Amino acid sequence: MDIFNLKYYVIYFVFAIAAFIFSMYVDLKKKHYNNISRFITLVLFIIIAFLFGFRGIDIGSDTGMYRWLFITHSETDFGSQFGFKYLVFLISFFSDNYQYFLLAISILYLIIIFWSINVFLEDFESNFLLIAFAFVSLFFFIALGINIIRQGVSLALVLLAISYYFKNKKNTISWLLPFILAVGFHTTTVVILLLFLIIVLIKKASLNYYYYWYFILLGISALGGSILSLGSFLSYFLVMDRKRSDYYLGGGGMDEFVVGFKVQFVAFNTIFLIIFSLINYKLLNDENENYKLLLKYYMLMSGIFFMMFQIPFSDRWGVMSWITIPFLLAPLFSVKNSSKYSIATTAFLIFIFTFFSIYNNK
Repeated sequence: MDIFNLKYYVIYFVFAIAAFIFSMYVDLKKKHYNNISRFITLVLFIIIAFLFGFRGIDIGSDTGMYRWLFITHSETDFGSQFGFKYLVFLISFFSDNYQYFLLAISILYLIIIFWSINVFLEDFESNFLLIAFAFVSLFFFIALGINIIRQGVSLALVLLAISYYFKNKKNTISWLLPFILAVGFHTTTVVILLLFLIIVLIKKASLNYYYYWYFILLGISALGGSILSLGSFLSYFLVMDRKRSDYYLGGGGMDEFVVGFKVQFVAFNTIFLIIFSLINYKLLNDENENYKLLLKYYMLMSGIFFMMFQIPFSDRWGVMSWITIPFLLAPLFSVKNSSKYSIATTAFLIFIFTFFSIYNNK
């Protein structure tokens, strides 16, 4: 693991240098240079994909399980996760080496993120590499790449769906199809689709209602309330996989994962909510409807996350809100800003990466 981490830190260091250079171009020269920015990002993403794909069996808590699943795929019931199933069968058709499967899913994860950023920038004019750097800087990025890899691909597809929705809302197929594929990789993603549709259907609802939702559920969670308090009904609504739902909501995994109110996650989500609120009201003057939609989703999903603190592996719900953070930071990487935010935001992201690298390795 130490060698793997060292390699990853070297790649991150190169990414950070490039991010600082481009942040200076954005702040000082008011230039994005997105052609070269895309190229550098693509090269670094490919390197990361090979690092993730050719990792050892001891790298990532779920790697051994995925190796076993790939080897025994013909006898495995994939349930409703058709996307993941067909990917496994496709790779096994060409090779029985599980390492190629890990490489394929790593490439898929990173290429879809790359693709989603590219589409997203058609609505938000920002520096490509700096948004990609925001992804790499956040602690969940590597977890989605080497641990919960099905959810990694699924959430990357969610970003692609949202980006296509922003690009052309009337082209329903272009954004609904990635959502459906996302559910095919990880069934809990159906929650994201439902929340997204709710926001779209009641798009005239004020942001204030979403702030109420966020802080009311935060308060309930702080007082010990959780999804467990609401009975079995929501287990059907929130988790389509019945075995997994019964396992978690029935107390399974308690010995492996500390449950309870998590101050560190509340602080993390709330700090970013403050930043996003300032961007929306001060930088965008509360006028960008797409940004407000993304902010609404962040608050809705954060509220659900807070209600999951009493079940094991609640961070896998947290990442469903965190995945939108780089897109919500995107306006800070734009040359349209009269003030200079890119350098400071890049330094902040490096601080976050460093802090969580130290925290997670204690």
